Amino acid sequence: MNGIEPSATALDRIVDEGRLVGYVLGISENGQVSLVAGGASTLGGAAMAEDTQFPLTSNTKPIGGVLAMRLLELGVLELDAPVGRHLPELAHPRVLVRPDCPLDDVVEADRAITLRHLLTMTPGFGWVAESGPLSAAMEEQRISPGPYPPPMSHDEYLRRLGELPLANHPGTRWRCHNSSDVLGVLLARATGRPLSELLDEHVFGPLEMTQTGFVGDPDRMPTSYGADADGNLEALTLPDGLFRTPPAFESLSCGLVSTVADYLRFLPVLSCGTPVLSRGAAIQLGTDQLTAQQRETASGLLEPGSGYGFHVEIRRRLGGVGGRAGHHRLHQPPHREVGGAVHQPVVRGTGHRRGVRALLAPAGMT
Repeated sequence: MNGIEPSATALDRIVDEGRLVGYVLGISENGQVSLVAGGASTLGGAAMAEDTQFPLTSNTKPIGGVLAMRLLELGVLELDAPVGRHLPELAHPRVLVRPDCPLDDVVEADRAITLRHLLTMTPGFGWVAESGPLSAAMEEQRISPGPYPPPMSHDEYLRRLGELPLANHPGTRWRCHNSSDVLGVLLARATGRPLSELLDEHVFGPLEMTQTGFVGDPDRMPTSYGADADGNLEALTLPDGLFRTPPAFESLSCGLVSTVADYLRFLPVLSCGTPVLSRGAAIQLGTDQLTAQQRETASGLLEPGSGYGFHVEIRRRLGGVGGRAGHHRLHQPPHREVGGAVHQPVVRGTGHRRGVRALLAPAGMT
C-alpha cells in the first residue's frame, strides 16, 4: 500500500493553515484498505477519527441506483414499465408549455414516466433552473432539491410533487436530484417495505456495511461547516435531529451516513457487481444512458465530457465511474478503489474543490 501519505500531508497542511477542519482519506487496493484521519471533528474539539460517520449527501444516489438494479434483477420492477402502477400521483402527468410559464399553461405528457427515467434523472421533474412559477412552487412546497431529506413522509412528498406539472416531457431533459427521492418511494411501495430494510438485505448486509444507514451515531459524527460571506469556516445549522434520529423521509438522494471504510466496501459493486449485482447489471448501471440531447441539457451540472448511467455520473477521464460529492469519492478499476472524506469540503478562497481534488491526486485521486 502506498500513495496515501502525500495526500494526507497536503491535507494536514491545509488544516494547519486553518482552511480545513478535518478529513478522513481512504484507499483500497487489491482488497487491502489504508485509512488516515487528520484535523478535528469540530473546531477546537477532538481529533478526527478514522471511523467518523459522515453524511453521504449525493453519494447516497449510487447506493440507490444499485438497490434499484438489484430489485430489477429480482423481477420486482421493469425498467421501461410506467411507474404509475405504484405511484398513481405520477400516472397522468401534465407538462408546462415552457418551464417558466404559468402553472396552468400545460399539455398532457407525451409518454409515461418509467423507472428508466428515474434512474437517468430524465422524468421531467428535478432542479428547475428556469425562474418562474414552477420553481417558486417547488420551493414553497419544500420539495426543491437541497442538501437534506424532505421534511415530510413519502406519501406527502409524492402528493405535493404530483400536484405540480412537469417542467418538460419525460425523457427529453436531464434534471438532477428529485428523481432519487421518487425512486426511493417507488422501491418502498413496490416491495411494501421500508428502504432501510431493503438496503440492509440487498446492499449493506452482503457488503458488511455495518456503519451505513439513515441514522448515525451522534458521538461519531462531526460538525458540518460551510463558508460565510468572507470565505471563513462557519458551522452549519442543521434541522433538528438530522442524521441522528430516524427521518420522516428515508431519502435516496442525500439521506445516508457512512464511514470511509464502509464506502470503500461499496465502490467495487459499481464495476464488478458482486456480491450484490450480476456483472451485466453493473455494466448497465455504469454505462452512459443519456442521449446527445439529454447530455446537452446537463451542461454545467455534469462535468464536460461526462455522461450519466443509472444514478452514477460517468467520468471517462477517470477510467471509471464517479460522482458529485458531499465527501469526495472516486472509483478507478481494475482493483483500485479510492474514497475519501474531506470534512467539511470547504477551503477558504476561490476554486476550493479544484484545489482539494489536486491535493488528492498523489493518492490516485484526480
